[in-house]
Amino acid sequence: MLAMRKLRLVVGLTCLVAGVPALSVGLGPLSKEGVTGSAAKAFYLTLLNPYDEPRSFKARGYDLDGHMLERVQVRPSTIRMAANSERRIIVIARGLEPGEDFTFRVCAEQAGPNQGTIHARVCSRLRARRIGASAT
Repeated sequence: MLAMRKLRLVVGLTCLVAGVPALSVGLGPLSKEGVTGSAAKAFYLTLLNPYDEPRSFKARGYDLDGHMLERVQVRPSTIRMAANSERRIIVIARGLEPGEDFTFRVCAEQAGPNQGTIHARVCSRLRARRIGASAT
């Protein structure tokens, strides 16, 4: 529960600094990295609905230039969440080559038509590194 309070505080402060409404989708942690010995690496992120009513959200994987990535899967990628709730999602980076260092983003936003002039989206920066092939 303490970790969730910290996540809400970080998301709230980030929204204030960025100049977007304090009530927008939350996603945390905002950066994470991991090492794997296989061609895939999975991460857990927490999706947060801060609104007082149920909302639908979507999360997708993007490269650092903002292009959607097929090799990054988010499950579930679209989800309907209860009011003031949180849910863990899993992000899987696939196709990692030996020695590859793969950095990407996962962004979450409200699903459906944009409501209002501000399109609030929050992103986590993830880094997956595959251990290189051993010389034998």
